[in-house]
Amino acid sequence: MSAPRTVTVQTRDHGAVTLTCPPWCTARHEDGGYRVDLFHEGPETGLTLGTSRGTVYLMPAFLEQRPFTEQREPGRRPFVNVGLDGDFYPSDPAQLHGIAESLIRHGAQLHALAGHLAALLREEGGR
Repeated sequence: MSAPRTVTVQTRDHGAVTLTCPPWCTARHEDGGYRVDLFHEGPETGLTLGTSRGTVYLMPAFLEQRPFTEQREPGRRPFVNVGLDGDFYPSDPAQLHGIAESLIRHGAQLHALAGHLAALLREEGGR
């Protein structure tokens, strides 16, 4: 296993801050921000769908950790950020399982709608 990656970032409020990145971190840590805003971020995954109007990308999700945050949940622990409705929602394992279950239920509803539409189109074609 390779040595942990360390980076030193120049912050506005604390000067040089050295971070040890977890193995999953792929973030580019840029200078000039505040220490509380420093973060580790893993690779993004999302849902790519082909539609009648082209390809759309939905629900970006990635592992994240903010080592200097103090006020908002989930605090300094790692979490998964899920993009929904134009915003990101920090999620713990239970919430991620809930989102996944909701997507499974929605998938079943989409299959039912597809069947209903196919039947309507067959009926219409018979006229």
